[in-house]
Amino acid sequence: MNKPLVYLTGAGPGDPELLTLKAKRVLGEADVIVYDSLISTDLLKYARQDCEIIYAGKRSSNHTLPQYSINELLAKKAKENKIVVRLKGGDPFLYGRGGEEAEKLHEEGIDFEIIPGISSSFAVPAYAGIPLTHRDYSSTVAIVTGHEGENKEETAINWDNIAGASTIVVLMGYKNISNIINEIIKAGKNENTPAAVIQEGTTAHQKVAVGTLKTIEKEMRSEGLKSPLIFIVGEVVRLRQKIKWFEKRPLHGVKVLITRSTGKASALAANLKKYGAETIELPLIEIIQKSKNIDEHAILKSIEEINCYDFLIFTSANAVEGYFERIFSEGKDIRILNNSKIISVGSATSAELRKYGIIADIAPSSSEMFSQDGIIKELEMLYGGTDNRNIKGNNFLFPQALNINSMLPEYIVSSGGMLNNIPVYETVLPTESIENITNLFNDFNAANPPVNLITFTSYSTVENFVKCIESAQEGLLDIILQRTNTDGHGGIYFASIGKKTAEYAFRFGIKSDIIAKDVNINSLTEEIVNFYKELKAL
Repeated sequence: MNKPLVYLTGAGPGDPELLTLKAKRVLGEADVIVYDSLISTDLLKYARQDCEIIYAGKRSSNHTLPQYSINELLAKKAKENKIVVRLKGGDPFLYGRGGEEAEKLHEEGIDFEIIPGISSSFAVPAYAGIPLTHRDYSSTVAIVTGHEGENKEETAINWDNIAGASTIVVLMGYKNISNIINEIIKAGKNENTPAAVIQEGTTAHQKVAVGTLKTIEKEMRSEGLKSPLIFIVGEVVRLRQKIKWFEKRPLHGVKVLITRSTGKASALAANLKKYGAETIELPLIEIIQKSKNIDEHAILKSIEEINCYDFLIFTSANAVEGYFERIFSEGKDIRILNNSKIISVGSATSAELRKYGIIADIAPSSSEMFSQDGIIKELEMLYGGTDNRNIKGNNFLFPQALNINSMLPEYIVSSGGMLNNIPVYETVLPTESIENITNLFNDFNAANPPVNLITFTSYSTVENFVKCIESAQEGLLDIILQRTNTDGHGGIYFASIGKKTAEYAFRFGIKSDIIAKDVNINSLTEEIVNFYKELKAL
């Protein structure tokens, strides 16, 4: 039985990679997580599958749960002998009301720990290229709330003292920005002092307006900046022009929909985030290694007769995993393959084979040929000729997906080879995918789309994306494919991992604006980055 314990935990300012290691650890230990509105929901992936997750978001004049109810909730869950993580934006003790929650837990006799977080008060300016202190400009910093307690009849902020600081940082000040500016000027700050407003700092939605105390509100309104934002006053704002870095990344402001398999971490998402993209990962393929549609008897029979096969063909990492797990479950290992040559479709499949101690005998010679076409060309070069003498009469085993679209079997059979196709896994459309697509593209507006780029990394992701779109709304695909500009630009762009995937997408009317030269994630990332660099240069 767990000892009742509450972790009052800072989640950082918005960028999920700014979470501390200790915070990540306790998220994985928690029985209950109570989280706020300003945290990145990406952090919830660190929770256990059986963790109870409760949203307690609070924004100005819109509280899902009032603070006293949150206090009671934390105590109640802890008394159920549960480990509770209270996940709060920024730092729990800097205008985070963590002190009030700690007081309640103390009164109830419940143990708690404080896990500090990276505060937006200094992280957001840093992402905007504004250092709060600088030897030439600022030696003192004042951090102020722009939103005091609801029950206060008058302000407790001594603006006369605050205005004496070299740099002033105001949190939660959107609603009272006019009064705050007037108070700072009235307290003696020159109206020509540089000032900046930063919206949703450290996230892909970060926007910055720069001016002076006299002009900053007008600049903020003209840029359309909204809450949550941070207001900064001081000479350090001048340094932004030299050292701003966050918005300079080539994919800043680009929201990418990444279609992928369920349960698989996306290397593409990790790559694109490094260049500033915001990513949404949409599982469109669920891999089922064992299902009622898979003939397990046929798989086991092929293992028993493995010495009869001259070649084993693998065209996906899932096929490698599916077949070798069956081999091991029968108490056998890779030594049973000593009479067979192994054919791999490309680098990802070859990497999966190496996990089992196998180096492919045959694979396409270049990444441009990582496809079944590439295997055919290799077989023709190595074993072909006018009479296909080295293919004719040979036995090929092809562990693959159920209902795969494949040209390779036809080539082998037409060349006189004997082929045994063995489905070892099934790909299905996850049940929640249609709902996720519907939510994402609800009330679609081509001039302001929910994503800027959609990526495809296989035939299946293309096919299932189209299925989801057509199920979500009749005619929605045609609307999504529209361009907002007459030159063919604007709206949503599409990226494919290679020519074959692009050609398959085109069957559905989807033109790939970006096509990876090599059939791998790094090449696709490079082409996406180059595309947006050129686009932003126009």
